[in-house]
Amino acid sequence: MACGGLCAGLIIAVSIVSTIVEIGYRFQWPDPHRSEFEAYNPNLDRTRQEPSTVLALGDSFTAGASSWPSFLQSTLGKGRRVVNSGVGGTTITHAQLIARRRLKRWTPRVVVFQTYIGNDLLDLRHPREAQGVGVVRRIYWWVIDSGAFAPWYLNHRAAALASRRSFDPGRAAAAINAPFSVEQYSPRERRLSHVDPRHVERQILVEGTAMEAAWERYRRALDHLAERCRHNGADLVILVVPHCIQAAPVYRDRFAALGAQWSDVDRLISSPTPFVTRVRQALPSARVIDPLEAMQQAERDGLRLYSTNDPHLTPEGSALLGHVVFQAINID
Repeated sequence: MACGGLCAGLIIAVSIVSTIVEIGYRFQWPDPHRSEFEAYNPNLDRTRQEPSTVLALGDSFTAGASSWPSFLQSTLGKGRRVVNSGVGGTTITHAQLIARRRLKRWTPRVVVFQTYIGNDLLDLRHPREAQGVGVVRRIYWWVIDSGAFAPWYLNHRAAALASRRSFDPGRAAAAINAPFSVEQYSPRERRLSHVDPRHVERQILVEGTAMEAAWERYRRALDHLAERCRHNGADLVILVVPHCIQAAPVYRDRFAALGAQWSDVDRLISSPTPFVTRVRQALPSARVIDPLEAMQQAERDGLRLYSTNDPHLTPEGSALLGHVVFQAINID
């Protein structure tokens, strides 16, 4: 009986904490991503209002003090400000909540929402029915696919605490330039390519019942973000980061080694992809930046834009994105 009472008390306590975290995240109070924001904007002058401000929203391709927003800032120069509000592991449902606080505080002229064709739909509808998915992970995926933020946020904070260490440029450069190895590749990508070999293709083509359901959630959240921008007088720009397999054959070979599969490579590498087309149709008034062809050309010219053992960008890839955004936006 004592054990039963303890378990019941634990369940109640966990439920209360989860409810508080859920409510706090939905209303963004207190600021759940303050630590990331301060780390990615070390030189931001909080005492000055700047009318020519660009607010960058997005996932791990945007998050970081040396990601594409920093290259955009250096290109724009003085008198124009880029505020980096990227958060790793997020998608559009998080971004439209994060935007509420950032729009009011920084009154940007332009909002650039960076979306990733390799994550953003899958993070709204995970392959829960795939063979090889454990019970705990299946339950976790089901909860966050149902629209809850608390489990994701608690996991996000735990991962941040577990990996906290000072940045070592030498270690980062070594990771980018290391030889390709299936065993050293991103664990997440290895796991997904094993349980759902066509996960990349399904997202690029928005193909299948699960991806259609994910797209509907994505579209609704995109509408909310667009409405927030309009209400605050900001122009919305959508930056679609391609998956690395779209950029060059070398990355397709690596993902094939991980176990990923696709049926028609020409459809995956042709611009615009079905995902980009749907974004444009969903928001015809917004500018949608599709850098796929520019990235393919850069790869053909010998520039490596993606890391060897991770589908994220190299510094050269981030610089190219910053340049593409600079050419596309209009900020006085």
